[in-house]
Amino acid sequence: MSEYHYIFIHPGQPEQQLISDISRACGTDLRPVDSEFIDYAANLGHAAVEVELSHEYEEAYEIPFERYDSLVSVRDFASDLARQESLARTIFRNLASLEKYSLLLVLDLQVLLDSANPRRGTVAD
Repeated sequence: MSEYHYIFIHPGQPEQQLISDISRACGTDLRPVDSEFIDYAANLGHAAVEVELSHEYEEAYEIPFERYDSLVSVRDFASDLARQESLARTIFRNLASLEKYSLLLVLDLQVLLDSANPRRGTVAD
């Protein structure tokens, strides 16, 4: 079973600004997707970046998912976890540098790797 990295984001609106910011953070344009769960996605060659504008995750492992509106999933096509984490951390840092969003970087919805707040910056690494 593959492990994915997730970036939870608050606020998740305005939608077009959020998608524009995530696109810049990824270095490519996200495109709308006709899927039940995924709203936007991009293929980065070795990995996919997928955006859900809403989710139903609740607190687990003491991580307050319900406080965050949207999420970005990062998955490496070859299941290269180190490369996947590096990409997820780059996207996370790029979003955090905007100082507009509260963020969580999570591995497999179980391990909190990093968090950022627009007023405090990155608080763990």
